Amino acid sequence: MPTAYVLDFDGTITTADLTTELARQFGGREFHQIEDLYRRRKLGMREWLKRMSAFLPADWELLKSMALEWASLRPGFKKFARHCREQGSPLYIVSDGFGFYIEPVLEKLGCREEITAIFCNKAVVSGENKIEILSPYAHPICTNCGNCKAALVQRFRREGWKVAYAGDGNNDRFGAAWSHYIYARDELAEHCRNHGLPHLIWNDFEDILAAEPRRESFAHNPKDSPFCRPQDRGYLF
Repeated sequence: MPTAYVLDFDGTITTADLTTELARQFGGREFHQIEDLYRRRKLGMREWLKRMSAFLPADWELLKSMALEWASLRPGFKKFARHCREQGSPLYIVSDGFGFYIEPVLEKLGCREEITAIFCNKAVVSGENKIEILSPYAHPICTNCGNCKAALVQRFRREGWKVAYAGDGNNDRFGAAWSHYIYARDELAEHCRNHGLPHLIWNDFEDILAAEPRRESFAHNPKDSPFCRPQDRGYLF
């Protein structure tokens, strides 16, 4: 069965989490209060985005210029993206951040053409001249996430792909748990360890490429998830 590669963007493809850095830049003291609520699971990512986006100035040029200044690719990404293209594997980005800077960053860093599709939230300016986050890939019932990564992974599986998921963050557990191969670092790796999910620890994309010949050694047969069930009501833990 052919493989589709599904990657988080912030902190995975890029070294920095650009959404978090923008929120930190403009949120001040309230940023830390909201982040603490999120870390203690008192609110989900969709509510985090709603509250944090309220701090952003409705100035696209300023916001994009800041993101472009801070953005750098994790080592090995361009080589990894070429590898996906050469073997005929789609490369999808699934992001639950602000979203508006993803294409500009990829264009600037010279790798947009390697990406098959981008699934992310949409930032718009509301009638009150404030940034508002729209979530076209949200779960129809569950309100925890803006972008339901688990539902997207299940969609790719229905299309006939084995899914290899690479991520770093807390929210990546939802998509990773439904994937056949999990490349995990940071918070995602901790979730995988705590819940017995087979995974490969990685630091950069060279690690992922080097592990390709032996990936069956950490293959996962995803029939259920301890974190969410997108075919049902969504969020579990």
